[in-house]
Amino acid sequence: MASFFIIPNAKQWFRTLLLLTLLGSTTACASGPSLYTAGSQQITAEPVTDFDSYRDRVRAVLETNRVALDGFPREQQIDWNLPFRRPVAGDCPPGPSTGILLVHGLSDSPFVFRDLADYLSDQCIEVRALLLQGHGTRPGDMVDASASVWRQQVRNHFQALADSVDRPFIGGFSLGGALATEYALSGQSPEPAGLVALAPAWELNGLGSYLWLARVADLFGDFVEEEPELNPVKYESLAFNAGAQTADVLSETQDILESRQHWDLPLFLVATEADSVINLDYLVQQFRNRFTYPDSRMLVFRDLRRPWPDTLQSPRIESLNSFLPQFNILEFSHQSLAISANNELYGPGAPLQRCLEPNQMSVEDCRTLPPEQLWFSAWHGEPKAVPTSRLTWNPWFPEMADKIAQFLKAPTSPDQP
Repeated sequence: MASFFIIPNAKQWFRTLLLLTLLGSTTACASGPSLYTAGSQQITAEPVTDFDSYRDRVRAVLETNRVALDGFPREQQIDWNLPFRRPVAGDCPPGPSTGILLVHGLSDSPFVFRDLADYLSDQCIEVRALLLQGHGTRPGDMVDASASVWRQQVRNHFQALADSVDRPFIGGFSLGGALATEYALSGQSPEPAGLVALAPAWELNGLGSYLWLARVADLFGDFVEEEPELNPVKYESLAFNAGAQTADVLSETQDILESRQHWDLPLFLVATEADSVINLDYLVQQFRNRFTYPDSRMLVFRDLRRPWPDTLQSPRIESLNSFLPQFNILEFSHQSLAISANNELYGPGAPLQRCLEPNQMSVEDCRTLPPEQLWFSAWHGEPKAVPTSRLTWNPWFPEMADKIAQFLKAPTSPDQP
């Protein structure tokens, strides 16, 4: 990453460390102190010879380490956080098989891909989603998580997928998008047939220069802040070590990305204009200038009332409107991209949709608002003109999922590898 050795003043340093929570934030409600200490077991990076056996091993770790949150049955919380495999639908025609490994984001879990996996499996694409070390149990398990273990997990799971399908793809969201990109461009064998990246953490909005400070702060404490936890499939609290390991991944990913002028790898890239976490301009420029495969595509959710500058336009980039007043939506958030309207936790009317991280107001005040007065947006440090909560679902999900499915099923162009 560029400019890693700029040292901000103390106030800026503290604010930066707090802002690291944007990579994994939703909101919360109090639980016991055991949330913030490591459990007795950790998920490892063992070779994956059988996915069901792997899932059983992870379940055993979650049964031991999971600190249940109030409001949801403990066993259900374990099921939501488990890795999963979605085989292709039973009526799929014979022919070369296609599959994709999906990697979740920082503080997140495989739950974020359930909607996409269900759609893709119906489209005759096998989907596997792993659980990264330190995730799915309690924030305290992030204190000892390691980027090197995350990388090895990705390698092992992609190897297992490639052993079972003819055309293996890799993909991810946020931090997982960076891990998937790092593997896809690393030249390791087996090589993926293509990459699907949802808001990948290739460069952050204003934080990249300071992520290295998380490693320094880790010497003096475990957490940026011990937040109460409400979300059963995503941490609110962020360990300093999580920031340090994220810095490791982002630095390596950016070095690989910029090591070549052009990449022939097919890419489907998704982003939102209002992303508070990811630097959209960087994503667009990398896509336009480096990912030259002719059938690569980028999908951007943005306010179509405002024209885009020429420097961001390309025939391979499609935009869908993110200003949807019929749904009280001002813009799309980082977290909303992979979630359908039918999601049992994040969809409209679901337990986590309303007043999950309200912007510039308390959760209590947010909950007193009539539905017609609450709008949805990305995270903002300053208040909007209307009361807002963070958007947790994507109204364009069916269109996005269909475009991803068509990308995964498309044959390789004759003039490309």
